[in-house]
Amino acid sequence: MSVVPDMGLPNTMSEAEYAALPEGVARRIEVVHGYVIVCESPPPQHQQVARRLANTFEAARPKEPCTRVQMETDVVLWHVPKYTFRRPDVVVYRCKEDRNAKPEASDVLLIVEVSSPSTEREDLVDKMAQYAAAGIPAYLVVRMSVDGDIIDAREFHLDAATYQYRVEALMEHGVVLTYPFKVAVPFEELVE
Repeated sequence: MSVVPDMGLPNTMSEAEYAALPEGVARRIEVVHGYVIVCESPPPQHQQVARRLANTFEAARPKEPCTRVQMETDVVLWHVPKYTFRRPDVVVYRCKEDRNAKPEASDVLLIVEVSSPSTEREDLVDKMAQYAAAGIPAYLVVRMSVDGDIIDAREFHLDAATYQYRVEALMEHGVVLTYPFKVAVPFEELVE
């Protein structure tokens, strides 16, 4: 069995093995198609943009139907054939009876990834394909430059016939959404 060198973890992991990990270790990885991926902490500007977006969604969400907005929360994309979960920057999902239950893809309304030049390919290719395959109806990617400014935001909606995302909007001055509810925030409010 080979291991992820810096953490002493195996390269592959089942859902049960992940559930048995200490919380401090579990928070540093994602499991994709059964493979362990070590996640680096994002820089402060990335975290600020994600937090302010989450706050904007939280303030805009209607009382009914019940939805939740979370940051850095495991979203289970599928259990079989190989356990896969991702931890997006922001997730908006339907409330679950158990408040501590991880959202499943079928609960999710919108996933947001704040993307830097080093993560852009993963966010716009790998994660996009996985979120679409899991049936998540909307995906927002906020692209940031190396110096921490926002380049643009791209809103994608799922084509139910092909299970692929299509571009809904390219935003160059602020995030403006109508789904899952109305949100409007200029980029300046996210980065300043």
